[in-house]
Amino acid sequence: MLTLMVLAWVEARVARTPLVPPHLLRIRSVGVGSLILLLTGACLVPMWYFLSLYMQRVLHYSPLQTATGFLPHTLVTMAVSARLAPRLMKHAGPRTLIVTSAVVSAAGFWWQSRISTDSGYVDGILGPALAVSIGTGPLLTPITTAVTSDVAPADAGAASGLMNATKQVGGALGLAGLSTLAATDVAGAQALTACYARAFLAIATVLALTAVVALAPPHRPAKTG
Repeated sequence: MLTLMVLAWVEARVARTPLVPPHLLRIRSVGVGSLILLLTGACLVPMWYFLSLYMQRVLHYSPLQTATGFLPHTLVTMAVSARLAPRLMKHAGPRTLIVTSAVVSAAGFWWQSRISTDSGYVDGILGPALAVSIGTGPLLTPITTAVTSDVAPADAGAASGLMNATKQVGGALGLAGLSTLAATDVAGAQALTACYARAFLAIATVLALTAVVALAPPHRPAKTG
């Protein structure tokens, strides 16, 4: 924490060309967008960790089966983000799309939290994967659009770098927090499944909170040259 405080002071008071210009953080869309990405990263990065543990330690999938089981997440997310998101952006504002995506993703993770030791691939992995992927696929495009549209062209690179860094930090914090939440000293498939389900339910809750954060009314301040 002290190191971060010193870095912030140096960036604001000493550096001639700071990595993150302080005036960027005073733009509401940048602040809200960074918070949304922090929360999103805290949800999506840990998903791969807990789901892989569930498939291997509870469902007894091999590493190859586990990797194959993740294909719907990857393929559907790519298809939705590349094909569907740009079309949706033409008919809905960024805030509407962000809120809708977060709610759909939260529903998918709630479904994922219903796993049991008897779950099959379709009801335990594939179904939730489709809901989560359809929800998260259109999420990043409107966030990026909302944030970068409010900054000067000279600050676009810094804003983009800030968003990427925020998402990565969110992933690290989310994995640390959820791993603590899902920790158990009890052995056995039932106990492990309950821990993973608890983590997925927490992710659903955070994504629901993300939808609330995205409802913050946008302000469009004058661009800083």
